[in-house]
Amino acid sequence: MDVVGILAAGIALGLSIAAPPGPVNAIIAVQSISKSATKGFLVGLGAMTADAIFLVITYYLGGLIMIDDRVRGAFSVVSCMLMAYLAFITFKSSRDVDSMMGKGDRRVHLPYLTGLSIGLTNPFQITWWISVGLSLISSIGLVIIAGFFTGIILWITLFPTVMHWANNRIPYLYRVMVYVSSALLAAFSVWFLYTAVTLLVKPFG
Repeated sequence: MDVVGILAAGIALGLSIAAPPGPVNAIIAVQSISKSATKGFLVGLGAMTADAIFLVITYYLGGLIMIDDRVRGAFSVVSCMLMAYLAFITFKSSRDVDSMMGKGDRRVHLPYLTGLSIGLTNPFQITWWISVGLSLISSIGLVIIAGFFTGIILWITLFPTVMHWANNRIPYLYRVMVYVSSALLAAFSVWFLYTAVTLLVKPFG
């Protein structure tokens, strides 16, 4: 895969991770509707900062661990299961978009710090970097991570803008994004499964 393809894959991955319903997106949506798209963007920026912190930790953690094909294969297996689980709960959450949105109905005085605090304490975010993030860095490199953050930036910029503009059509638009996100997550789960099989079977061939 060339650099452009890796970057595009990273962008798709970033979008698929950023889009599923959850506390961050719920608060982004509410802030974007009730206040401004900028407020929603700041919540997303805080959550993305948490990802950047996890990236640094993961990068240096990868340098401390001896990562051969077997280890990469093991990480890929974990990544496959995590992505499949995220795809499942994301698709399942399409039935509960309205109630999920309601969880974000709160006053947020410091949107950036709110997003940062949620990101730093989100178990899925932490697990993703330990498994998927470390696997991607060790097997592909930082190019796909650059694409990953580009995808997140696109999401936290476009999503608040669309929510602010669409207003009363939120459930329909958000549900579409949920379906697209779950499909992308499922596709990456299959890709990690293929990678795991390739890495773990190769030594025995």
